[in-house]
Amino acid sequence: METTELFELSIGRSRSHHSDHYFAFAHFEQVLSNTDIESLSVNEPMVVEICLDKSR
Repeated sequence: METTELFELSIGRSRSHHSDHYFAFAHFEQVLSNTDIESLSVNEPMVVEICLDKSR
């Protein structure tokens, strides 16, 4: 699989769900999150800025 294909297949919304158990403290934590991945044009100002920023 080419890198570009991987990125194209990743476009959309991804849901993540995990839980942590702290037995020593009798604590349970549940974490839910959504990640939105979108395609940007190479001419998008944010893309150009990131590519030109040499400090990254």
